[in-house]
Amino acid sequence: PFRIYLPLNAVPVFHVGKLDQKDKSIVLAMQAADIRKDNGKIVGACVYNGEVISKGLAKKGYVAIINDRISVGVSEHSPLFEEAIEKNGDFFRQYPIVSEGKIVENNPKNISIRRAICERNGLCFITETLVPVSFHDFSQLLVDMDVQNAVYLVGSQYACGFCRDQNQELQAWGKVQYSHAKNISYLVWKTKVE
Repeated sequence: PFRIYLPLNAVPVFHVGKLDQKDKSIVLAMQAADIRKDNGKIVGACVYNGEVISKGLAKKGYVAIINDRISVGVSEHSPLFEEAIEKNGDFFRQYPIVSEGKIVENNPKNISIRRAICERNGLCFITETLVPVSFHDFSQLLVDMDVQNAVYLVGSQYACGFCRDQNQELQAWGKVQYSHAKNISYLVWKTKVE
């Protein structure tokens, strides 16, 4: 069993720091980049509002948000990193799950609740398993759904997030395991301001 979150009439943003669940403009928020346990910094290359806040290539999956457009992919060197800096955009790295419609194998072999941002026929959405699964089984599920590219988001029962339904009712989950980490990050969709 799994869920699909498809934010409608909303724009994606990357957010670093604690989120205000009372902010009614937030439609969906999911924890995004992993945080190092030793120093509390984001793992791998990360650009936030055009500023580089961490460097490195720990994982080849990437998510970039530039001019309200989200891109999901797998690459060691993406020009979107530099473009995010130039255009005050956002960029972070995470485990690749699916690349060009094919499974990407990952080293962690444990089972856990899994979440990913997926791209299928130009449409981006979030998927989440409701039971613990392996990376491989999660990747296979997404390939079976004809997902072209998918990048992991922070998983487990502890990963925080929330969404609002059509009645603006808040549905929240998770528990911040490292609440002291100032670099906790979220992939957020906010309602469009016309």
